[in-house]
Amino acid sequence: MRQDSGTWAAPPTLATTPTPSGVLAAAVQTGDTSAFVTYRAEGGALTRQAAKALPLPDLGDLAVTADGLHLAVSSSQNASIGRYRTSDLAVDGFFATAVPARSVAVAPDGTIAGGNHGLETFPETGVGYYNEYEFGYPLSSAAHGVAWAPDESRLYGVAVDASGGTPTLHIARTPENASVRPYGSATGPLAPGEAYSFRAGFDSPLSLGAGESMIPGTVRITRYDDADPDGVLIPDPTTTPANAADWFGAYHVAGTAPLTGKLSFRVDYSGSGHYGPAAQTFDMPVAKYAPTMALTAASTAGRAAPTTVTGRLTWPHAHVRTGAVHVVKTDLAHPSGYSVGTVPLAADGSFAFHDTPQVGGANTYAFTYDGGTSYLPVTASAKVQVSRATPSLSVTTDAKSYHSGATVKVTAHLGTTYNSRLVTLYDQPAGKPRAQLKSGKVDAHGNLVAYYKVTRNTVFSAAFAGDYRYAPRTATTTATLTPTVRTAMQYPLATTRIGSTTYQVFYKSEVNMGFDLQVTPHQSGGCTTVYLEHYYSGAWHQATSQSCVPWYGDGWYGYTRALKLFASNDHYRIRGHYTPPTKDAQTTGAWSQWTYLTIRPGSPS
Repeated sequence: MRQDSGTWAAPPTLATTPTPSGVLAAAVQTGDTSAFVTYRAEGGALTRQAAKALPLPDLGDLAVTADGLHLAVSSSQNASIGRYRTSDLAVDGFFATAVPARSVAVAPDGTIAGGNHGLETFPETGVGYYNEYEFGYPLSSAAHGVAWAPDESRLYGVAVDASGGTPTLHIARTPENASVRPYGSATGPLAPGEAYSFRAGFDSPLSLGAGESMIPGTVRITRYDDADPDGVLIPDPTTTPANAADWFGAYHVAGTAPLTGKLSFRVDYSGSGHYGPAAQTFDMPVAKYAPTMALTAASTAGRAAPTTVTGRLTWPHAHVRTGAVHVVKTDLAHPSGYSVGTVPLAADGSFAFHDTPQVGGANTYAFTYDGGTSYLPVTASAKVQVSRATPSLSVTTDAKSYHSGATVKVTAHLGTTYNSRLVTLYDQPAGKPRAQLKSGKVDAHGNLVAYYKVTRNTVFSAAFAGDYRYAPRTATTTATLTPTVRTAMQYPLATTRIGSTTYQVFYKSEVNMGFDLQVTPHQSGGCTTVYLEHYYSGAWHQATSQSCVPWYGDGWYGYTRALKLFASNDHYRIRGHYTPPTKDAQTTGAWSQWTYLTIRPGSPS
């Protein structure tokens, strides 16, 4: 540095171009910045061009580009892709990628290489890089540890361990060739005989150069199938220039999938310039698959009226016209279904089936596309409820109320139907489940008769299951059980006739009058009420009544009243009423007969 009039804080790092250019750069770290000076060497003398402190607190390395116009500077803490002009050390544009942190070198043709945890090569301008080579953990690049072979065929890198020792030499071959990876995409899945479109694109860490619309070089696409197991070259694949989806342009091939066997394509790229050659084979799945089927039908329809079911088959892409749609109909007359033929399939996959159902109830139409030679079968069904007439149906009993143990005559009557005369009678006693009483065809008058011994309130129902033209129907009626109420007076001393009515005679000397009631059958939770009436002014008047009280355990209830409360020689009558429980009553309520009495003063003579 004796030829430099300036001073340096420490011996500087020097860099020049890989071929003679007369440009020299020097730099040394000076704390939080690094001092840079560029020189022009002419006739053995050095002349300063620029001197400047740059914000680099950890200067790693520097290199001069092949044309001598720019500096590449490596730094870990302030890594930059900016290029520094050697003329004034100002930032002038950007390198294709950031300069690695530890070391940097420039090849004679201008390619830049850097070292950090491996080696990386990239052009001075443009976007992207050529290649990357990893040293492997925990190795990293030594200071100033990158150098080019003079013919640029190899790149040398020295790696050291974490302590900076144990140096090892690493050699990268063809360092100026960027890797290329072909990729392919196609319509799919493909069925045999379907049309396809195959697209071949490319990936590379190095972007296209200015003015390039396709990756440079030659692309060959070969198709392989059972007919051409050795492959047949696609003569003129269609090309698409680079775009957002295909950064290097794309090649397109269209054709038809084979009816049998496999289909594959091989893409061979020759490589060109800084792009390396590449090849890859792409298998295109060819197998039968099922399209989707959708149906549209009215939910209801009139019997003997036209109805239509429409449908559509949908494929994920263009399809082969093959196969047929078969229709099977199920109704009450054909529970196992029967074929009603096939329907034409339009080019867009639509079809329509027309029918005039003669059988009411659920009519189910099952449509099956058989798939033909290229697809799997698919089935869908639509259900249409076809109207049916409402038949007349009734159920009656020979009485409305019965005593326990009585036999009820139950009669179901069915009106006009089409092809079924079957009726089922059911009985459901209060608090018990329904049970079948009788089932069979009605007689010539439309009647079905059954007999039932009643023990509690019972609901009788008649059910007609329906037929081809008449809908199901149910009718109900209720037969009630009236319990028996027995009464008895306690110790009347005589009877007497007053008019046509017999009276029980009591004497006040007996102190009390007793009245007993028994109900058969009765329920726990039921109760009785006793009513006493007094005759005067030409009419009966209620003298007293007792609130609803429970029965004794044996089904009896005794009512007592003091005889002194009665007027002598007047006329009285008494009776009781049974009230069943308010919930789950098994019988109706019931009254006893009136018992007439009169009370005489004193004692009998």
